[in-house]
Amino acid sequence: MIKLVESKKIYVGKRWSLRLDKFRFNDKIVEKEIVEHSPSVGMIPILDKEYILLVSQYRIAARKNLLEIPAGKIEQGETPRQAALREMAEEIGYVGKLVPMQKIYLAPGYDTELMHIYIATDLKKIKRALQDDDEIITIKRLKISAAIEKCVNGQVEDSKSITAILTYARITSISK
Repeated sequence: MIKLVESKKIYVGKRWSLRLDKFRFNDKIVEKEIVEHSPSVGMIPILDKEYILLVSQYRIAARKNLLEIPAGKIEQGETPRQAALREMAEEIGYVGKLVPMQKIYLAPGYDTELMHIYIATDLKKIKRALQDDDEIITIKRLKISAAIEKCVNGQVEDSKSITAILTYARITSISK
């Protein structure tokens, strides 16, 4: 049985906080640093039923460009749906019909971030909204089958994108 003994914030930043949890596990006191992160959204934007829009952007932690689904954090006061529409406008310059697909924890061993993933269809091109200061995004239009292959062969290394693309393929039987 696991019992929380103490939890205290040890860092508060603009985008996330860090807390130290102490809990009793198997008659031992264990300490764990936990990143408290806002919930987020990710989208599978589908064009003409056979293409997906992905983004390529430099990720400082990975020190390279990664191919990803459009995604971002939910701002204070936003619903997941509102955040998804805003992020699509910022990152790819489209809006559309959103259907919830799944929710996933990105790194539950040390991070609280829960991502709401949507399928976005009936896309309409709009003027691309301003991007965040740390974003230099290139939009990539790929056949869904090519995106699936990139997930399987290691060219997509981002876990949220792999999960979302392969789940989408499975529930729509596109992987054939």
